[in-house]
Amino acid sequence: MRKNTSKQDFRNLCTKLSEILSKQELTPLEKFNQSLHLVDNFLDEVRTTVTAMDFKDKFEEIYFFKFEKPEYYAQKIFHGAIFTLINQKPVGTDEMVRTYFLEELAFISRFFKQHAFYYEYYRSGFTELDDSLFLRQAFVPSKLLTEVPELNLAFCTGGDYLFAKFIAYELLQEFILNQLKKLDEKIQTIIPTTGNTVKRFDWTGEVVNLVELGYALYLSKQLNNNKASLADIFRWLEESFGVTIGIPANRFREIKRRKRISRTHFIDQIRVALLDYMDDDD
Repeated sequence: MRKNTSKQDFRNLCTKLSEILSKQELTPLEKFNQSLHLVDNFLDEVRTTVTAMDFKDKFEEIYFFKFEKPEYYAQKIFHGAIFTLINQKPVGTDEMVRTYFLEELAFISRFFKQHAFYYEYYRSGFTELDDSLFLRQAFVPSKLLTEVPELNLAFCTGGDYLFAKFIAYELLQEFILNQLKKLDEKIQTIIPTTGNTVKRFDWTGEVVNLVELGYALYLSKQLNNNKASLADIFRWLEESFGVTIGIPANRFREIKRRKRISRTHFIDQIRVALLDYMDDDD
């Protein structure tokens, strides 16, 4: 059985990575090099620990390769993608930059659709294929799993890298969303308003409930004839309620891992409140 201190070390790593990203004095290349150095060192330490010790059972092994390693490796993919995104950003008008970001969002959407079966498995928390996807001895190259770059059989399974890429692209999606929000705010300060304002409601509930609502709206395909992206929906929710959601994908992973309460706690509350109102009205 392994002694696991990686989660706390990972939280410390994420803090350091956020600090690097926020340093305005660093060039994109300097940010990338510093971030990659930290992530690679962390992954080396985790790899050494995992390959030197045994998991107590298959469930502990599945948990590591399904949840922990993908989250760790996603940082390597994410920061590489950030460097590429910023480095290739066009020099031109704000509208050109906005179009560039929207094209990148479309690319991410296509990637999710390309891997629709496994992406739905990742998002829904299914477990039926866990033995074949997240146990090392079960690793068999498959034409359906094209995203398998690591060949260290002691530290890889059939599905952990694809899950890492899902996490990384969700992070990248939210990063682009924040960039678009900043760009739109900049444009709004230039364009004079007509004086017509719409009263905004304040969201006084927990922000995690708004994340649950946003995903429910996206997955139920209620907006814009199913053409509203997840990024569009969360930007709309932030602007409508005057809140900062941050990275919804991180909150959504917390929702999926709920043990004490229902994973659809807020939606359940809405359902009960509506049914109670109907009963009282009757």
